[in-house]
Amino acid sequence: MRLRGNDVEDALRDWVKSEIKEAAQHAYDLGKFFFSVSVGTIGAEAAIEKLNSTSRMDAPMLSSFLVLLVSILLAINLARPRRLVVGGETDLLQLYNRQVTLALIQTWTWFVLWLAGAILGVIAVRT
Repeated sequence: MRLRGNDVEDALRDWVKSEIKEAAQHAYDLGKFFFSVSVGTIGAEAAIEKLNSTSRMDAPMLSSFLVLLVSILLAINLARPRRLVVGGETDLLQLYNRQVTLALIQTWTWFVLWLAGAILGVIAVRT
């Protein structure tokens, strides 16, 4: 099969259109996944702490829960539907780039919060 310039251009145009259409769905799916991971981490920490013979809510455990709660709120924010206003003058590529940049910033912020909460939880469980 030999592709011509028009074939490649049409395929690229269709791919870009599908990426723009599905950008919000990707953020929604990430938000659901991050929410599950954060809630699971809190549950695991609570279960491990409960199994510990000296179970108590000390400062590291409380701070771990608080940081993980913030990561849960960020995941919910990432998963919530966005209202986009698109008109005749809207640059779809610019709008898409803005959506992707926002999702990346929120993803990295969630990861840092989750990692900090998980590390604090490990410290709390070990002490």
